[in-house]
Amino acid sequence: MAVLITGGYGLLGSWLVYQFAREGKDVISVDTKKRELDYLKEVEGEFKFFSADVLDFSRLTDIFKKNSVEGIIHTVSLMPSPFFLENPYKVISINVKGTVNLLELARIFGVKKFLYISSGAVYGEVKDRPSELTHPLRPSDLYGATKASCEFIGEQYGKDHGIDFRSARPYFFFGPGRLPSEQTYLFKRLLAPLEGIEGLELERGADQRLGFTYIKDVVKGCYLLYNAEKLRYKAMNIATEEVVSFPEMVRLAQKYSDNPTEVKIGPGKFMPRGETLDISLAKKELGFYPEYTVEEGMREYAEWVKRNKKK
Repeated sequence: MAVLITGGYGLLGSWLVYQFAREGKDVISVDTKKRELDYLKEVEGEFKFFSADVLDFSRLTDIFKKNSVEGIIHTVSLMPSPFFLENPYKVISINVKGTVNLLELARIFGVKKFLYISSGAVYGEVKDRPSELTHPLRPSDLYGATKASCEFIGEQYGKDHGIDFRSARPYFFFGPGRLPSEQTYLFKRLLAPLEGIEGLELERGADQRLGFTYIKDVVKGCYLLYNAEKLRYKAMNIATEEVVSFPEMVRLAQKYSDNPTEVKIGPGKFMPRGETLDISLAKKELGFYPEYTVEEGMREYAEWVKRNKKK
């Protein structure tokens, strides 16, 4: 019986494939195409890959027919970006309909465990650190709305069809798997100095601070949440408690770069978000504690960029 991971060559999905395969679990990786990722070469042969779009229900059905799936981890979604704002219909289709497709396949094929990768964006902009137990889902943009919608839909699928539906809510994660030039609009600019990218600007954001979480900590939290037994709470914040400003992220990228380029950041906030998430529940229920500071994560990520940027 295998764990099926969508977005298996994405930033988070690829590290989840790596983590589960390394632990000896049968893994099915689903994505639209393969990527050359050095860390996945360590577990090459330990997982199966199938090319499929999450909107292609027929193709996904064929994968489920030919494989024995015990659980699904659904990571696929489009992140906030100018493309998001300009193509809301397409984005909603991928983020929401793609999730519904996987939930429906779980129902049809009797898959009893489903981990949905949601986001701290479901809380919207709050002044304090939102907790799963005290803060309602109140997204402040379309991306957060798609994530909150999928959580509500997944919960009802769980109740109606006996699926153990769980939601991980990570927050602004970064790390190996994507070069800065391949990142979303925000991260491409904050991490640009690592790759020596010149001439990038962020129109606003100099007054914003966020909990930038290293990818390995997010993977650790998701892994614990998927495997936990007899959970009292099915949605968990997975984030760092450390908060860093946008200019400080750029400074750290410059510090560990061989070619520290400049990034101009305008005043104000870039997006409506709280600084970071309250992870008290994940600490108590999962034993989840972040292991990396932002600087430690940046240092390790910088080394990966140096090894991979010429490829």
